[in-house]
Amino acid sequence: MQPMPPNAPEPINVIDGILPTNPLAAVACWTGIFSMLLCVAGPLLGPIAVVTGVISLKRGAVVQQSSYGKATSTARSWIGIVTGALGTIIGIVFIVVQLLHR
Repeated sequence: MQPMPPNAPEPINVIDGILPTNPLAAVACWTGIFSMLLCVAGPLLGPIAVVTGVISLKRGAVVQQSSYGKATSTARSWIGIVTGALGTIIGIVFIVVQLLHR
């Protein structure tokens, strides 16, 4: 095998695309998405997504990852934070509207 040139990008490992190197980022992402899809559960799942997203961003700086794994973990963390916040707001509005129409 030939040595890699000094400025060559890291090879992408197939496992990085399948298994997240930062599981909290995946939890934040999926919890945030479900908080938006399930309006009634938004006020419960949304804050969980935001908190796990912030924690995974802080831990992502400490955990050793490939450049691809770090990028996907950061993207999943931000997706969890944004969708969790939106899911919380949408869920609260949905519940308030349902209570006012009774």
